[in-house]
Amino acid sequence: MSDSLLIEIGCEELPARQIARQVELLADGLGKRLVDAGLLDTTEGIERFGTPRRLAIRIPSVAGRQPDRVLERKGPSVDVAFDDEGKPTRAAEGFARSVGQAVESLETLDNEQGRWLFARVEQPGQALHELLPEMFEATVRDMVGARSMRWSDREERFLRPVRWLVALHGSEVLELDQFGLEAGRMTRGHRIHAPGDHALKDAGDYETVLEQANVLVDPARRRDHIEQQARALAREAGLEVLIGKGLLDEVAGLTEWPVAVMGRFAPEFLEVPEEALVSSMEQHQKCFALRDANGKLAPCFIAVANIESRDPDAMTTGFERVIHPRLADARFFWDQDRRTSLADKRHRLDAILFQEKLGSIGDKVRRVAALSVEIAPSLGADEVDTARAAELCKCDLVTEMVGEFPELQGVMGRHYAQADGEPVAVAEAIESHYLPRHAGDRLPEDPVGRALALADRLDTIVGVFAAGQKPKGGKDPFALRRAALGVIRILDASGCRRPLRELIEQASEGLGKQLSLPKTLVGEVEEFIMERLRPWAAEEGVETNTVHAVAAGRTGSIADFMARARAVQRFADDPAVASLIAANKRASNLLKQSEVNTFEDVDIESLQEKEEKHLFSAITETEERLNGLLDNGDYAACLSELAGLREPVDRFFDKVMVMTDDESVRRNRLALLEALRRQFSQIADVARLGR
Repeated sequence: MSDSLLIEIGCEELPARQIARQVELLADGLGKRLVDAGLLDTTEGIERFGTPRRLAIRIPSVAGRQPDRVLERKGPSVDVAFDDEGKPTRAAEGFARSVGQAVESLETLDNEQGRWLFARVEQPGQALHELLPEMFEATVRDMVGARSMRWSDREERFLRPVRWLVALHGSEVLELDQFGLEAGRMTRGHRIHAPGDHALKDAGDYETVLEQANVLVDPARRRDHIEQQARALAREAGLEVLIGKGLLDEVAGLTEWPVAVMGRFAPEFLEVPEEALVSSMEQHQKCFALRDANGKLAPCFIAVANIESRDPDAMTTGFERVIHPRLADARFFWDQDRRTSLADKRHRLDAILFQEKLGSIGDKVRRVAALSVEIAPSLGADEVDTARAAELCKCDLVTEMVGEFPELQGVMGRHYAQADGEPVAVAEAIESHYLPRHAGDRLPEDPVGRALALADRLDTIVGVFAAGQKPKGGKDPFALRRAALGVIRILDASGCRRPLRELIEQASEGLGKQLSLPKTLVGEVEEFIMERLRPWAAEEGVETNTVHAVAAGRTGSIADFMARARAVQRFADDPAVASLIAANKRASNLLKQSEVNTFEDVDIESLQEKEEKHLFSAITETEERLNGLLDNGDYAACLSELAGLREPVDRFFDKVMVMTDDESVRRNRLALLEALRRQFSQIADVARLGR
């Protein structure tokens, strides 16, 4: 009979951030093995549970026994199985023994390769309790990682010492011996509120029994419970709680019976930048920060205990007592770092290695400063502010605060620059030049920050390529793929008209003063960045055919490329232009067949048919209107103008024979088609849209 299978591994306290991954490995590993054994139809629907003291899964509809199977076995060929007198050879007798049958009862199988001995062997299905121990052992082996440990005199390894096991199929306990433990129906409750064993009647009782034992075993329920409590406490105090998903998941992984309380800290700490206080509360104490009605950080926090205290005030006081020295550390770092200005810290960057061949962080800063000043005018950034921001952009890496909270790089640089009296544009750029930090992250909105962000990424990509450390397979230690995508997004959003290749060449010039650069470097880097353009364009709603069509048109900047691609995509989606796309494809094929590489201007006197004369006039008139639109980058209007050629193009192909026997007439008509294609190619090779 089919029933739910519950497996629980009870452990000493597990690392909160690894619980979800371990449960996933348990579910995937055991689920797949049950499917392969024919005991389970699908791995979908497996329920996953986890707390600091347990990893558990419940798999619905697991069969108690495999179905009986008939295995088909092919033996030796008949020629080999019998001698000249028709007597069975050793090969035949050995095959018969292997399938548990007499030679006389074996069948023969005829196929393209010949005749073979053949047997059908009935294999009774095995019971779940017979198969589970080996499956479980193999799954646990796959869960072992670099941080797994041994304990007592056991040879097995696991993330933390295992203290109990549960294995229930419905209400039946399955025999399972692992880690020197025998599985049973006894789980364990909350360490303080309900210590000791708690019996499970069947697999379906799991959550109910544990909740009665003060354990919320479902991580999603714990997360919801924590969030609801935190928001309720904040609401009562007229505040707003800051709940990040990462911290919420971690706190849920630290508790089995979460109880939220609100504490306070001295308002004097608010003199420290709020990002530092929030990081201190979240990273060190796993507490949630709060804001007041004006959006400012409040001198309060919400902590989550793993116990329902009889004296909540005493518990809150304990949290306040613990958080005070952490905030005091943040204030100390802030005061200590401001004893010298950011500019005075620059020389310390020369002691930090960026890359062996590329020198120190100080060397990188000097290259980025020169490059960003070159780029600045193209992005509308002030060159003086850009140069100053570049000089200071990495200085906060040597501060005490960033040393303690690396995630605050750039953020603290902005605060220290403001404290030093640096211009607003300089301070903002120190923080924003790190954007985007990850896929989907926001972009720098200030021109100086954009110039600095672009220069920083280009220097990294070109430099690492020059050092021979370009990404290979899944290895990308310098995150160059992410940097390349950042370059594309910044150039697109800023509308920068500088060609990508030109920017790469400028980055190479600065590096060329430090090391010898291969001749192929610029081309390799350009190709690497352009490879990131296709998936980015797809995210922007541009299809692959459109990307190829635009790439086959004129070369230009990334911003120009994306502007044309978006316009062409809208153009291609209009069913009314299908015939125009087909006509361009036909024109391209004819030009290719002609094997003519260069065309002279269309000879008006040689135009014979009224349809070709009409097409020439239409192309000429359209060209005059296109020039201004192209200069302004109004590609939607350009394509609208080109769409007006549909009727004369259709009439031309309906009435005019292009590949006529008269060579001069043929070449003139091909020149007319080349003029048509040339107009479209200023935006895209429209013929490629139909592929």
